[in-house]
Amino acid sequence: MTGRFVYYYSAVLLLAGAISAQAQGPQQWTGPTMPSYEVQIPAWYSQGGSQAPTNGWQPRTPPYQAGPANRSWDNLSGDRGWMYENSPLDDFFAAVASDSYFRLEYLNYNFDGPGNTLLGAPVLSQIDPTTPFPVTDTGGNSIGEARVATTSPIRYSDGQAIRATLGIPLIGGTLEGNIFFFSQVSNGFIIDELGAPTTGNPLDLPQFVATSTRTNGQIGNNLLLYDDSYSATMSAELWGSEGNFIFDAYLPDPMLQLHPIVGFRYLNLTEELGQIGVFDQQDNLVTPLTSRINSESRNQLYTPQIGLRVELKNRWLTLGFEPKLGVGANSYSDTVTTQSLSSDGDPFTSSTVSGSRFTAVGELNLYARLHIRQNIALSIGYSNTWLYNVTRAHSSIFYDDIPGVDANGQPFDPAIVAGPSFENFKFGGLTTSIEIRF
Repeated sequence: MTGRFVYYYSAVLLLAGAISAQAQGPQQWTGPTMPSYEVQIPAWYSQGGSQAPTNGWQPRTPPYQAGPANRSWDNLSGDRGWMYENSPLDDFFAAVASDSYFRLEYLNYNFDGPGNTLLGAPVLSQIDPTTPFPVTDTGGNSIGEARVATTSPIRYSDGQAIRATLGIPLIGGTLEGNIFFFSQVSNGFIIDELGAPTTGNPLDLPQFVATSTRTNGQIGNNLLLYDDSYSATMSAELWGSEGNFIFDAYLPDPMLQLHPIVGFRYLNLTEELGQIGVFDQQDNLVTPLTSRINSESRNQLYTPQIGLRVELKNRWLTLGFEPKLGVGANSYSDTVTTQSLSSDGDPFTSSTVSGSRFTAVGELNLYARLHIRQNIALSIGYSNTWLYNVTRAHSSIFYDDIPGVDANGQPFDPAIVAGPSFENFKFGGLTTSIEIRF
């Protein structure tokens, strides 16, 4: 009886041990050294359950057990803690950056030159003072022939610029801004070997270049003669910036897209004209008289604008047509200075006139853009821009040579002063660019 009880009791213990072994977690390792973490992982799972991957990654979190083998953590949730989660602002900037684009353009433009403007005042009894006419000294004696120079020889060289454009997508469209700078363009001429006949014939009269001036505001025959040399140099600088909102395509057709444009433009146009005349009384003066007349015009144009971007596009090519028109104000300033105008005793003088004027800016762009990769495009185009009501350095000089009295009753020296004159200005040419989308 006792033997049968011991037999049944032993069977129950063996069965309980087998069940406990099936439910047990990681085994306690014994021995002189603890196996590596990778070696311990297979022991955490039963023979009939999921096997641990060979790379050591846990498909599920094993139960915690007491002892040195209790080293497990959650590798599946991806929760990095509240300090590492993206905020809504982070998500917004990430979305904006992923669809933004940057375009860098090289511009090679032609600038309107000064045309054919007389560098002086009209001359009494002379229909065309640019052709030689007889002149006399103060005693009425004939001394030769003179002519008034013009700006016709001045031709601006091609202007070169870099324009950078950044586009940021927003709800309903894209905010696009650009800025550009042109290197200075300049040109001029010099007339030398004056004061001598044009040929070797002794009957020929000496030739002079003259700056003609008015007499008390009226047309006269007052001339500042140069019998050694005369030169005129003109330069221009132009830069500007735009900010536009390009609305999403108006038409759903993926090939033909119409994008209305609203925005604002700023342009800064500065020109300078320098005239230098040298008189040495036909080599009789030890120190020649050098007369200087300088003119500077500054135009700052502020114009809200509207436009339309029309594009025909497919996977590889985009053809674009973009007219824009803006109206606003031109804040201008014209300064004219003289030095030693008619004698060494004439001091440096300066005259400035500034104000505001209505202005308009029109622009037309044509371009073809080749998409060489999903996020890189190359383009070539042509652009023209027209400015209305701007002052120019060559046409904003009032040539007068009569002393007067200022507002304080003090006499001022004879001077040629600023007298703004408004005209149009055009610039345009070829563009090439590379565009990168993020």
